Amino acid sequence: MFTIALLIGIAIISLVLTVVALVFGVIAFANSKPSKFIWLTTFLIGLTSIIICVILAVTKTVNAVEKFTENTIGQFENMTDSLSSFESVDQHQANSSSAQIQLLKSYLDPTVLNNEPEEFYSYLGFKDYYRYPLRYPYSIHCIYDQTTGELYNEINVTRFDENDNGEIYSGIEQINKIAFDKNHLLIEQEITSSRTDKLKYRYVLFNFNSEKKEEYSTLQKLLESAKEKGYNGPDTLMSLKQYYLLF
Repeated sequence: MFTIALLIGIAIISLVLTVVALVFGVIAFANSKPSKFIWLTTFLIGLTSIIICVILAVTKTVNAVEKFTENTIGQFENMTDSLSSFESVDQHQANSSSAQIQLLKSYLDPTVLNNEPEEFYSYLGFKDYYRYPLRYPYSIHCIYDQTTGELYNEINVTRFDENDNGEIYSGIEQINKIAFDKNHLLIEQEITSSRTDKLKYRYVLFNFNSEKKEEYSTLQKLLESAKEKGYNGPDTLMSLKQYYLLF
C-alpha cells in the first residue's frame, strides 16, 4: 500500500509539473523564447512520469486485489475443511472390517450378497441420531439416546445420511434389548405408562423373511417360541448400546 501511495504522490507532482510546463511552454513558443525547448522537454518528462506512475499503480493494485482474493479463498477453503472435519467427528462410522459386519453379511442369501449398499453397514448415525444395522435390509434407529429405538426396513434406501430416504417403519418401537440370528430378531420393549413410574417389558419375535411379529409376556416364552421356530442365536439379549459397541 505504501508503494501505491508513493506512486500516486509522484503522479500528482508530475501532473502539476506538466501543467506548469505546458503553460510556460505555450507562452515561450508564442514569443519564440530560447527556453521553449526546455519547457517542452519538461512537459514530455512530466507526461511520461504520469503514464509510468499510473501503469505501476494499477499493476500494484491489481496484484494486491488478486493476492487478497487468493487469501480469502484459501481461508474459506480452510474453514470448509474444518467444518467437514467437525462433521466427520459428529458422524458415527463403523469399522468396515469389524467381525459384526462380516457376521451380518454372512446371514444374507448368496443372491443378495454384495448387492446391498456398503453404507448400510458403515453409517451408524450423526450426532444424537444412532442407527444399528441388523440383517439387511433391517436396522434400528434411535433419536437423542441409545436406549430405545424403532425397527425399519431400508430395502429402498440408497443414501443413509438423509431424512425421509425411503425407509419403511415396521411398527415396532420402544426397542430396549435385542438378540438375533439369520432369520429371527428377538426384541425386548421397555413400556412406560402415564399411570405409574414402574417400567413394564414386552417381548416380540420378528421374522426377517416374512416380517411376521409375535408378542410374548415374558422373555422365557419368547425364547421357547423362537427355538421352536428354528432360532439358534444367543439366549441373552443385549442393550442397543452394547450392540453399537460391536461395530
